Amino acid sequence: MTNSKKNVKKTSEKDSSTNKPRNHVVQDATSPFTFNFKQFGSQKSVTVNQTADEDTWPGGALWDIGVLLARVLVMVNTPPPSSSSSAKDKKELFVPRLRSPGIWPKIWKDCSVLELGCGVGLTGLVAAILGARLTLLTDLYVVVDKVAKPNVEINKSNFGLGQRVLALPLSWGNKEDEDACKAILASIDKKSSSSSPPRRKVKKGKGKGKIQSSTATDICGLQNESNSDPSIILIGDVAYQHKPGAASHFDALCSTVLAFLGKNTIVVFGTRMRMPASADLLDKFLEHMEEITIPPIRAEEIDPTFNKFKHQITIHILRKRNKENGSGSGQAS
Repeated sequence: MTNSKKNVKKTSEKDSSTNKPRNHVVQDATSPFTFNFKQFGSQKSVTVNQTADEDTWPGGALWDIGVLLARVLVMVNTPPPSSSSSAKDKKELFVPRLRSPGIWPKIWKDCSVLELGCGVGLTGLVAAILGARLTLLTDLYVVVDKVAKPNVEINKSNFGLGQRVLALPLSWGNKEDEDACKAILASIDKKSSSSSPPRRKVKKGKGKGKIQSSTATDICGLQNESNSDPSIILIGDVAYQHKPGAASHFDALCSTVLAFLGKNTIVVFGTRMRMPASADLLDKFLEHMEEITIPPIRAEEIDPTFNKFKHQITIHILRKRNKENGSGSGQAS
């Protein structure tokens, strides 16, 4: 028994020292990472802990796309720069086609967000701190238990998020896990609906005398197909460890995405083409979804320092494909 424990310890130490993310922004998987951003002029900082331990690898580390997706969420919740803004602000904080009309809910606080493969949880935490009504951070049980959930608890307390952000296990393709998440999404929507302001009469204007609804979905302009459809699905850097012709996790992930994909759900998918087969996942998504932003967002549009090396990182904004015409037209830049 003692020898067995010693062997486990040696293996763990070895794995911890060799697991190192090939990143541009974060190159150390053993130290906490702090993400700074402004919201309504107020500076905010989110800190997440990492680990290079083998049992949580690669989910225990923060990858470049996690940081970039967090910046995208901040960007779409930040007013466009004015004419008096500095050139730096215009370049780093605003990508015009990300703010095209009709992409995002009008009121962020009415959104429900589901992150698949959350890892350390940075992107989902930023979504919650920006004001999302509910954010579910999901990953494999060991990643949630050892990494994501502790990070959620720390930041939950710091930002007073209460039950608006939760970390729970979701193994792709596992219906039991999917149903558990759907139940939470549905229960939150039910509470929101029951606490919505009552319907009221319009006193002035063209609609005088008619009944006007003031529910959250009407304000947002979004009405999902069922109460368990999230407003936004976040997916970052999940196309890895796959060779052409070999079995992969892509089918299982695609199955789970489709299980949550409502008519008005927006999918934010950040990917890095590390090998030719990495494109397979995007191809699978595009069988069922269409691009909203064309061309996709490149890393250097969000962080100009990515211009210094060949990264092959793109961020795709997707929605469910219209079955009537078989394809959709994205919005040009």
